[in-house]
Amino acid sequence: MSEQDERKVKRGKLIFLMTAGAISIIFMVLGVYQLVEFTDSTAFCGRLCHDVMYPEYTTYQESPHSRVLCSDCHVGSGADYLVRSKISGIPLIFSTMTGNYEKPIPVPVQNLRPARYTCEQCHRPEIFFGDVVKVHTTFLPDENNTREVDTRIMRTGGGEAGVARGNHWHIAARVWYVAADEQRQNIVWVGVENESGEIETEYINQDISEEIPKILQEEEKRLMDCIDCHNRVTHIFNSPEELIDMAMVQGKIDDELPYIKREGVKALDPPNSSLDEAFVKIEAIEDFYRINYPDIYNEKWQTIQEALDQLREVARLTTFPYMNVTYETYLDNINHLEAPSCMRCHGKLVATSGEHAGLAIDVSCDLCHEKIQ
Repeated sequence: MSEQDERKVKRGKLIFLMTAGAISIIFMVLGVYQLVEFTDSTAFCGRLCHDVMYPEYTTYQESPHSRVLCSDCHVGSGADYLVRSKISGIPLIFSTMTGNYEKPIPVPVQNLRPARYTCEQCHRPEIFFGDVVKVHTTFLPDENNTREVDTRIMRTGGGEAGVARGNHWHIAARVWYVAADEQRQNIVWVGVENESGEIETEYINQDISEEIPKILQEEEKRLMDCIDCHNRVTHIFNSPEELIDMAMVQGKIDDELPYIKREGVKALDPPNSSLDEAFVKIEAIEDFYRINYPDIYNEKWQTIQEALDQLREVARLTTFPYMNVTYETYLDNINHLEAPSCMRCHGKLVATSGEHAGLAIDVSCDLCHEKIQ
C-alpha cells in the first residue's frame, strides 16, 4: 500500500471516530437531558416514591397548583438551585430505598428556596392590591342539611413597598422574624426594615424578653415571604367535613338527601385505619336510606350512588395511615382556626421603641377581614 493510500485509510478512520464520538456525545447529552427532565417531573416526585409521597401527591392533584411542576415550586429556575436540588436529593433516594424516613414527613421543608424566586415569578405581589370577597358555604348535620353562608371582605391589600396595605403588606415590606421552634410557629422577634435597609422597629415576646438575645444568636433570622402564611398552598389536607361541604356546594353531593352531611362526616371522621374500612362505612350509608327513607331511596337511588362515589373520593383524600397523616397533621397558617397563624405575631409581640413602644401588634379582626353577611 502506498503512503498516499495509508493516509486515506488513516483519514477515514479519524473521520469515522470523530463522527462516532460526536454522535455519542449528542446521545449522551440527550440522555442526560431526559434524565434531568424526568427527575423534575411530577411522576418522579409523586409516583416513584409512592408510599412516602402518596399523601402529598394525592392532595397536590386536587390543589390549585395541580398543573404546576413540583420542581417549579421546590427548585425554581436557574442552574444553581437545580444542581443543589439534585445533590441534596441523593440522600433522600437512599432513605426511601431503605425505608429509613420519618412518618409523617417533617415540615417545613428545610432550605426551601425563597418564594421571591419561585411563587413570585407568577404571582407579583406589587400588583396584588385591593379587597377580595370570599363566600364560605357550610351545611349543618341536620335532616335538611341546612345551608349557612358566611361572606367576608378579605383585605388582601398589597402594592408597591412604602404604600402597600392589607395582608400583603408583609411581602411588600421587608419584615424579618426569628422563630424559637423548627415549625416556625413560635415567633419571638420581628424586625421591620426602613428604606435604608436598617431595622427601624423591633417587636419581641415580652414573656421571654431576657432570653431573646440568646435566641437571636442561635436561631436563623428569616425574611418573611409567601410561604410563611401560605404554607399549605398546594399540599392541602382538608377535613372530611370541609370536603363534603365543598362537594355539596359544587352539586357533587345532593344536599336534599336527608342527613347526608351527618352520615358522611360520621363515616370519615375520625379518620379510618384504612381505605377499605372507610369504604365499608360509606357503603353502610346506602342501607341507612333504604331502611329509614325507603321512598327517597327508590326515587333517588342513582343520586345516592353518586353521593357515595363522592364520599369515597373524600376518603381517598383524607386516609393516609401508612405515613401517619391526617387532616390535622400539618398546620395551615392561612387558617387561624387551626393554627396560630396571624397570632404568631399579632396580639403577642410588643414594640420595643418608637411611637408604639410597649404596645402589642394590633390583633383586630377587621385588619384582615370584615363580615358582610
